[in-house]
Amino acid sequence: MAGYQLFLPRLYRHVELGHRTHIKQLEQGLQTNTYLKETVKAHTQILTLKCRQGGNSHWLIISLFEQLPNVRRLCFRDFLALSVQKVRQVLLTLPRLTHLDFQYCELTASPTIKPMAVCHLPNLKNLHFLWTDFSADAIRQLFSFTPSLNRVVLGANHNRKAMANDAALQCLTQHCTQIKDLSISLQQVKEASLCQVIQVYGSQLQHLSIRCEGNDTLWAISQHTKQLRQLVLRCSNYTGGYHSVMNVLQDCRSLQHLEMVSWPLHDVPSIVLDQIRHKASNIVKVTVALDKQDLQEIRRLCLY
Repeated sequence: MAGYQLFLPRLYRHVELGHRTHIKQLEQGLQTNTYLKETVKAHTQILTLKCRQGGNSHWLIISLFEQLPNVRRLCFRDFLALSVQKVRQVLLTLPRLTHLDFQYCELTASPTIKPMAVCHLPNLKNLHFLWTDFSADAIRQLFSFTPSLNRVVLGANHNRKAMANDAALQCLTQHCTQIKDLSISLQQVKEASLCQVIQVYGSQLQHLSIRCEGNDTLWAISQHTKQLRQLVLRCSNYTGGYHSVMNVLQDCRSLQHLEMVSWPLHDVPSIVLDQIRHKASNIVKVTVALDKQDLQEIRRLCLY
C-alpha cells in the first residue's frame, strides 16, 4: 500500500483516455477511492484524449474533467470529426490549461456556436497543430475563443479544404493579437499570406519559424521583425539572391540564432558558409545554424 501511494502521483501525472473501458474504470475509481481522487486532483497535469472505439464517450465525462483542476496540457489525438463546440466545452472545465495540442485530427465547425464576448481562457497561451486539418469556419471559431495565445505552432497537414490554410493565418491575425512565438509549416500557403502575418506580428515576434519561397518573405522579415531573437528559415523552391538573406542579418540586430534548413548551397551567402567553415561542398542541401557570436562576426566582417 505504501508503494502504491508513493508512485500514484507520478503515474497519474499524465492521463490518457481512449477506450471506453478505461474511462469507466477511472470514473469508478474516482467515486470509490478517496486517495486516487485527491491524487488526480492535485497531480494530473497532462490529459490526452484519443479517439478509439466509442470515442464519443469523451463527451459523457465532463464531470471527470471537472475533477482535474490542475491540468496544464490537453491533447486531442486521432479525432476524424472533432467539433470545435465540443472542444470549447472541455476547455471551459480546465481553468488552468496553458497548452492545447491537436494531433492527427480534423476540426469541424459548429453551426450553433456563439461568439464569446469576454475571454474565458486567459491562461491558454500555447497552441500546437500536428497533421490536423480544419475548415475555414472551424479554425475561425477556435481562434475566436483563444485570444490570449502567445505561442502557436501550425504544423503540416493534409490541406483537404481549399484555401483553409490561408484562412487560418488570416483568422489568427484577426483574433490572436499577442503572438510572440510563431511556427508555420502549413503547405500550399500563398507567400502573400505569410508576409501579411509577418507584418502584423513583426514588431512583437521573438521567435519565427517559417517557409521561405522568395524575396518577399525575406524582405518582410528584414523590415518588420526588428526584435526577432530566433529565426528558422526552411527553403521551399527559393530562387532569390544573396542580398535578401544578408538584409535579414543586417536589419534584425536582435537576432541571436539563425537556422537555414534545406537551402541549396548556391543560395547560402558565402560569408555564412565561411563563418561555420562548411566543407561539404558537394551536398545539394544543408542545414546551417548560426548562434549569436556567429551572427555578430558576420556583421563585423561585411555589414559595417
